[in-house]
Amino acid sequence: MKLTELTPSPAWQAERSNYIGGSDAAAILGQSEYSTPLQVWMRKKGMIPPIEDNPIMNFGHYFEPQLAAYFEQEMGLKTRKVNTPFTHPDHEFLKANIDRQVLAGKGLDSTAVLELKTTTSHRIKSLDGEIPREWYIQVQQYLNISGYQKAFLQIYERDTCYFREPQIIDRNQELIDDMTEKLVEWWNTFMIESEGSEGRRPEPMNGEDALILYPESQPEHVVEITPAGYSIYTELQEVRARKAGLITQEEYLKTKLKNKLGNAERLVFGGKTLVSWKSQSTNRLDTSAIKREHPEFYKQYTKTTNTRRFLCH
Repeated sequence: MKLTELTPSPAWQAERSNYIGGSDAAAILGQSEYSTPLQVWMRKKGMIPPIEDNPIMNFGHYFEPQLAAYFEQEMGLKTRKVNTPFTHPDHEFLKANIDRQVLAGKGLDSTAVLELKTTTSHRIKSLDGEIPREWYIQVQQYLNISGYQKAFLQIYERDTCYFREPQIIDRNQELIDDMTEKLVEWWNTFMIESEGSEGRRPEPMNGEDALILYPESQPEHVVEITPAGYSIYTELQEVRARKAGLITQEEYLKTKLKNKLGNAERLVFGGKTLVSWKSQSTNRLDTSAIKREHPEFYKQYTKTTNTRRFLCH
């Protein structure tokens, strides 16, 4: 089977601009590591291109059938691929493209959702074994729109080639009701064109959002800030001062632990590793030497990147 047969088609990508999907929900609610409400809005309005597939995403598409087969083998349950999205009974712009249905049988009373994910052991470890919040929201959105009461989450760790034990996620109606209210409000506010809606957009949430909106500065253009804006500036200064103090304290405490380690590599307590301090070698290009000794070669492979630098004076 070709990879192109497993990846979403351009038509499917274009259709996504007409509704809120499961992966959109976490971003719209400000719970995604990879997107924001503004970026979702701009993609649906055609102002920025859709997220392009990368090797990791392609691997996820390619490995999905194998991951589903593993789930069936481990759980003794049958799954079925669904080729058409589910639609919310009251809000046609809320849809769900689930990975698989899990058919009732062997202790499962009714059909459930199967969500398939590939990730790394490092990401799972950084969350103390918990699943990312955006995954949980995505699954709850699928349960909301499908009407099912239960979902299974099957995770594969790419770096360790390890299949994690399937997790059961029950329907959280309180969260679903809150999510639905906020998603409907977001859609009606930003996606429905009405009198007075022109120019309305979600607020930027991070530096990437700000750079998308304002990629270049106008030389010598100055803005006189309002008292309300000045209060934001003073709050930022206070935060930066607290941050500097915390960084200094962090470095002091790290140094004390390094002193406890001495020449040892790991510091343990009750058999559990607390910190490690290992020697390592790193190879890096000496760009200064290349520029000095091979200026034409350096010029040939130098890439100019435009950005904006934010300084607080």
